Amino acid sequence: MNVETLQKKLIREKICYVDLKYASLTGTLHHITIPIERLCDVTRNGVGADGSSLPGYKAVEKGDMLLLPDLSTLSIDPFFEQKTASFLCSIYVPDTLKPFQRDTRHVAHMAVDYCRRELKTSAFFQPELEFYIFEHASFGEGPGSSYYHLDTTDRDPNAVIFPIRYRGGYHIGPPEDRYYNFRNDVLTTLKSCNIPCKYHHHEVGARGQMEVELLFRPLVTSADDIFLAKYIIKCLGRSHGLYATFMPKPLLDEPGSGLHLHQYLGTDKRSLFYGHAHANKLSQMCLHYIAGILHHSRALCAFVNPSTNSYKRLIPGFEAPTYADFGVGSRKTAIRLPKYLKNKKMMNIEYRIPDATANPYLALAAVLLAGIDGIKNRYKVDKREKLPHNVYEATNALKQDYTFLLNGNVFSMDLIESWIEVKTKQFEDIHNRPHPYEFTLYFGV
Repeated sequence: MNVETLQKKLIREKICYVDLKYASLTGTLHHITIPIERLCDVTRNGVGADGSSLPGYKAVEKGDMLLLPDLSTLSIDPFFEQKTASFLCSIYVPDTLKPFQRDTRHVAHMAVDYCRRELKTSAFFQPELEFYIFEHASFGEGPGSSYYHLDTTDRDPNAVIFPIRYRGGYHIGPPEDRYYNFRNDVLTTLKSCNIPCKYHHHEVGARGQMEVELLFRPLVTSADDIFLAKYIIKCLGRSHGLYATFMPKPLLDEPGSGLHLHQYLGTDKRSLFYGHAHANKLSQMCLHYIAGILHHSRALCAFVNPSTNSYKRLIPGFEAPTYADFGVGSRKTAIRLPKYLKNKKMMNIEYRIPDATANPYLALAAVLLAGIDGIKNRYKVDKREKLPHNVYEATNALKQDYTFLLNGNVFSMDLIESWIEVKTKQFEDIHNRPHPYEFTLYFGV
């Protein structure tokens, strides 16, 4: 269907507006809305955007960018009051019409192309989205104050509450699980936006931790799914009077929230990670792929765990990895081979380090490049490194180990340097601020 036919079809379906969504360097969703009558013009000529207003994109004097919609990403936005079509966009340089090197969706496409050229195959990912739900949330900071308050209980003193025991929330049923109807609405809404799901359930965290697991999709589509699912879950939460957060560790001494990435190379019908001869039915390609991810895991953390809050999750005592290691069935290892796989020909591995503060396009692309590097250099799973303790260590690791990201011109030095600059500033902004607990420790010294 050409764009003229599509525009006429959408007008017949009473579509009033078109919402153009795109990701900043850090993965934040931004959008601009146009009347439906302008879809043909925008598809051909794009719509301008100011890159200097987006962290890590462009300087003021070179701020102009061009957004072009990807028509294959059409869905109907479920939150606009007037019927609105939604497209994801890629970013281009106005004067040359070449892809913008810091456009993270373009990076994901480049990673896919590189995989096809080098290995003659494709990468598939299945994300597990973990998040917390709060009924009340407030926070703020300034020169003389800093606070947050999160609450998962009903403030009505007459309300009957069925509490979940500490760390007892995994697959807990109603009435303790108070949010099953909300999660049903999440899956229904995701389906309406062409995002297929595997299931949902309450997670381990007693104070409203959820999981929504999507289905295997090609890399770029899977990154699109993560990007839009976060938007849908947060917006749907607000319509229910709830606050959804993908912070890796919003609560002290409660389980953290990850973005576990199941993955394999192959087709939608067969995984190249299956190997009949190996004890665990893993191919030699899979073992090298695993070794590549583990070999580069400290540097990968800069992209898959890019927030200061990320490293409050990667600590001992919870089902979160602290080392770059591999295990069968273990939920504490960085890479896990699920023991419950029935169809060995769809063999996949689970990378458990990432969290949802990552930009999904950069995270999935970087993980794939690490795996391909392991295959090409025939790395072996023979070392167990400690993961970084904070985002500053992770960015320093990236400074020492980045060349695998440059393969196939997928990442550019310009993007990597900009990423390090943005993440270093975030670390320093947090590091330089007094912490509320410091007042408990030191105010009376």
